[in-house]
Amino acid sequence: MAVQSTRINEESNARCVVCGGEQWIFVREGRDLYRPESARVFKLMKCQTCGQIAQCPAPSEDELGEAYSADYAPYCPAWKETGWPMWRIFRTITTWRRIQRLKRYARTGNLLEVGTGAGDFLRAARRAGWEVKAVEYSVDMAEAIHKELGFDVRSGELRPGLWAAGQFDVVAFWSVLEHLRNPVGSLSIASSYLKQGGAILIQIPTLDGAELGMRFGEHWALLEFPRHLNFFDRHALESLCDQAGLDLILFKTSLLEMAWCYVTSSLSFANQFKSPLQRLPRLAALLAIILLSLPWLAVRAWRGRGTEAFAMAIKR
Repeated sequence: MAVQSTRINEESNARCVVCGGEQWIFVREGRDLYRPESARVFKLMKCQTCGQIAQCPAPSEDELGEAYSADYAPYCPAWKETGWPMWRIFRTITTWRRIQRLKRYARTGNLLEVGTGAGDFLRAARRAGWEVKAVEYSVDMAEAIHKELGFDVRSGELRPGLWAAGQFDVVAFWSVLEHLRNPVGSLSIASSYLKQGGAILIQIPTLDGAELGMRFGEHWALLEFPRHLNFFDRHALESLCDQAGLDLILFKTSLLEMAWCYVTSSLSFANQFKSPLQRLPRLAALLAIILLSLPWLAVRAWRGRGTEAFAMAIKR
């Protein structure tokens, strides 16, 4: 697909969240794979000023409301699944890794999770000794978690006045910041809820990851059209944190998340073919390529150029 330079005006909500720039270059496009019947195509563009990648124009509130439907995967609680299906295995590993990072970088205390999804991490954090609270965009999910697990979960967006200022030792944004229209505003509010020296833990899809996997097209797992609005590198996240009164002290990527992204993208790409005779050879070929590419993936991850990053920022 040819690269094209595109000017989008302010009415298109196309001001870069990092630098405020309005000049964009086309990167890639795709549909919402949770709604294959829809013909709506979403576009990723790169800011010509700072290199930030974002959806331009941004999806409407109605489109986002439809995108976060009941069949959205993070709303399926792994802890309620019976047996060991692939989703439960993946979510269990993900939750375990997040708890290990929490234990490594913070002491037990009060924890706020922004965007708790089905409550897997919140449940695990409580079992690890944390006093937990959360805010969840979905009203139905917030009510379900409160009813089933008894946690203090507020519905809607993170906003002032939900809890007392300076109440929390840690605020967690696990795969959430990329979903927000105003990430610096949310980081600023999160900072107000933190005690002095408190930590914000972040997991995000990276800027590099948004430009990888072109052979998968819209089936590249990192894209998540239209839910993923922004993609960040270390420089961009550092700028956002600084505006929110935070110091970014850690930004790293891992081979595990990178390999998983390629595997899930391969499954999604192959599953678009109905016939096993078309699907299985393609899946086998893609998985073989991934296996052969592991040294390259490991080097990229080690250099901080992986598909997903774990980051930590401290309140000044």
